[in-house]
Amino acid sequence: MTVGLAAAAGALVIAYIILVQDNRTVQAEVNRRQQFINQSIQLGRINEVLVRALAATAVSNNDDKLRDLLAENGITINAVGEPVPSASGPADKTAPATTGKTP
Repeated sequence: MTVGLAAAAGALVIAYIILVQDNRTVQAEVNRRQQFINQSIQLGRINEVLVRALAATAVSNNDDKLRDLLAENGITINAVGEPVPSASGPADKTAPATTGKTP
C-alpha cells in the first residue's frame, strides 16, 4: 500500500513538472503577443503623426508628388490639410494581423 501511494505521489510530481513547463511555454507566448500588440499601438501612433506631418507639408509646399505618394498609399488630404484614409486602398495593409480574439 505504501509503495502504491509513493508511486502515485511520484506520478503526481511528474505531472506537476510537466504542467509547470507547459504553463511557462504558454506564458512566454502570451508575453510575446502582448509585446507585439503594445509595439503595434506605438507604431500606429507614430504612423499617424508621420502621415499628418506629410499631409501638412504637402499642403504648405503645394507638393503634388507628395500628394500623389500619399494617394498611392490610400491617404487623401482634405481642404484644411488633414489626412483622410481612403475607404479602399493600400493603407489597410498596415493593420496588424488579427488573432481571432476580440477585446
